[in-house]
Amino acid sequence: MKYSKPSLSIESQIQLIESRGLFFENKTKAIRHLSNISYYRLSAYMIPFKERDSTGKVLDKFKHGSRWNDIVNLYRFDRKFRLLMFDAIERIEIGLRTQLIYQLSQKYASHWHTNESIFKPITYRDKKTGATINRNIYSEINKHIREELESNKSTEFIKHYVGKYNDPPTPPSWMSVEIMYFNQLSLICNALRNPKDLSDLANFYSLPKDIFTSWLHTINYIRNICAHHSRLWNITLQVQPAKLNFSKTRKWISSSVTAQSSKMYYTICTILYFLQTINPNTKFKLHLNNLFNEFPSVNKGFMEINFDNNI
Repeated sequence: MKYSKPSLSIESQIQLIESRGLFFENKTKAIRHLSNISYYRLSAYMIPFKERDSTGKVLDKFKHGSRWNDIVNLYRFDRKFRLLMFDAIERIEIGLRTQLIYQLSQKYASHWHTNESIFKPITYRDKKTGATINRNIYSEINKHIREELESNKSTEFIKHYVGKYNDPPTPPSWMSVEIMYFNQLSLICNALRNPKDLSDLANFYSLPKDIFTSWLHTINYIRNICAHHSRLWNITLQVQPAKLNFSKTRKWISSSVTAQSSKMYYTICTILYFLQTINPNTKFKLHLNNLFNEFPSVNKGFMEINFDNNI
């Protein structure tokens, strides 16, 4: 079927939304909103305020009493929620980077990333096509390092190394790993040939190694959503974290973890779990609680959250 919907002016967009039963408190402000946040982006935040038929299908009709400010506030909440998650993930990323550098340098010396023998190929099945994918993480990370050395010579530590040394051709791991992305750090963990190397990293976080790698995969997925400013608060995760029984060594957001791993609540718990290793006095839970207090109308049920009185 050929797409044939016309482009609408902002005034026409407002008329269309209003015809579907949404109340505008101030259309001048609504014009400003739609001039800076596209209708398409905001449409995802309209869904909770729309009616559904008996099968659960979302209709192009708003629930009685729905207001434009409700939608804008939900968008604002999600933006602040992404920023909170992104800040937390940054701390996890820096901590993981540090442990990779430290532990593997202690075992395999400064340039362990150039030691092909400590890596194994990763094989997995593509969920969409069913095809078997083979990845050589050793080759991928070293290609990335070479490209970064060429393009990032303005970075002070790279400029220093390139200007002073020519053997080995790449900097030591405490420099090279600093220019890797989160997904590459996660892939390195999966590609370590010696199971003890992975176990030692997971043990630092008091996690089984399969849980550790699963959570890193999901957190990288969430990081990418945050980096691309996409909707986060009520999504169904395409990369789901493995479930772990409640641990006495870490506190969850709630003492009762019953949420589905496909919803954001459980991933919030995994992020808190990591943060408590980095800083046992982390204020992450307090900041999250403050965010919900700032936006009391946000339905936490869409995130499958079981907040108790201890949050």
